[in-house]
Amino acid sequence: MLGNYLMRIALAIGLLTVGFGTLAASVKWVDMNKEHVLVMGAGEKGSDSYVLGSALSEIAKRHDPKLKIVVAETAGSEQNNKMMHEGHLQLAAELADTKIGSQTRLVTILYPDTYQLLVCSDSGIENVSDLRGKTIALPDKQSGEYQSFYFLAKHYGLRESDMKAVTMSTNAAAWALESRAVDAVFRVRAPGNDALADIIQNGGINITPINQSRALSLEKPSIRAGFIPAGSYSGFPAVPASDLEAPTVDRVLVASNSVPEDVIERLTRLIYDYQREMSDFTPLAGFLADEASLEKSAIPLHKGTRDFFDRDEPSFLQENAELMAFYLTLLAGLVSLLLNLNTRRQKERVDAYNRELIKVYNAAVDDVDPSGAFYRNRMMDIFARILRDFEQGLVTSNGFDFLSFAWDELNDAVIAVVKDKNGKASARRKGKRS
Repeated sequence: MLGNYLMRIALAIGLLTVGFGTLAASVKWVDMNKEHVLVMGAGEKGSDSYVLGSALSEIAKRHDPKLKIVVAETAGSEQNNKMMHEGHLQLAAELADTKIGSQTRLVTILYPDTYQLLVCSDSGIENVSDLRGKTIALPDKQSGEYQSFYFLAKHYGLRESDMKAVTMSTNAAAWALESRAVDAVFRVRAPGNDALADIIQNGGINITPINQSRALSLEKPSIRAGFIPAGSYSGFPAVPASDLEAPTVDRVLVASNSVPEDVIERLTRLIYDYQREMSDFTPLAGFLADEASLEKSAIPLHKGTRDFFDRDEPSFLQENAELMAFYLTLLAGLVSLLLNLNTRRQKERVDAYNRELIKVYNAAVDDVDPSGAFYRNRMMDIFARILRDFEQGLVTSNGFDFLSFAWDELNDAVIAVVKDKNGKASARRKGKRS
């Protein structure tokens, strides 16, 4: 009986395994052939993050056309966070020092951005504190850069009322600075940014150093000490003429936690497998962080990204292959032993029933005046028990066929014996009466 159950369990497990495997493969095939659309908030059009997002979109078209990445122009990190929370965005490029939503997960670190303060050379601005009483062009209020500036200003003891701030696009800020409508422009961009280079190359523009990066990092650990390399905007004459200290913060690519893990894994694969190809669109693709750097980030890593980096790690079965093989061999031996024991028990049960049938027949033969109803009931009782044991797996099909044949033959023989003896007894009684 136990062996029979084990066989049934093994068969059920095998069928379930094949079924689940087939189902999983089918679901994965359907998912891979289903179009997924990810809308990415990329900031101001023409910005570094927008260009990099556009490059990623093109890479997806070439190598995973079922994964469509739509690059949307947004006001910046603050708006991205709001739109992601409302479900309008699935991806966003954001500054790591902005407040990230609880349902937002890190996909990768794109590149380092730097606080940059561009001023008119005749404005008298030599450090951040000199902005008091000046007019400064800032990004949109919904951008992370806007928040970064007021964080910086507060550190230097400046209040909003101490200066006149005007929000405008980078192109508008370039015109305003050139025409002296503003005294300074603040942006958080990668050194060498094309839009800032256009402003600087118009002449009469200085880059003001920001010298307290380590102090700023005490308030925001995502900020670290960095610099704008000499010659970032011009090689000759070099602009800046020497390395300028400036706070640095990472620009990160984040995703909503609601985006399926396999979709983010495919996205991460595109980013890292085709990093060199993305570099043809923008050199910033060369700054993509490695796995170790991602693990250090304060933003939780998306499960899909983690799955991508864990793809080459051996599975539990691979790590324990020898042990599993030993247990499977042991289980196979145990099942074989139980099957042999069960077969022996089934044969013994068939033999016992066969002996019981013969015993009923012999009893009928030895009985002087056998009762037909008595022996018929005994034979039916034996048959009922045989049928029950067959249904419970205690008797095999072959054993049941054998017992059915034996029962039919012996039942007919018992009936014949009872009829014959009852006939002779009736004849004797008639002879005595005559």
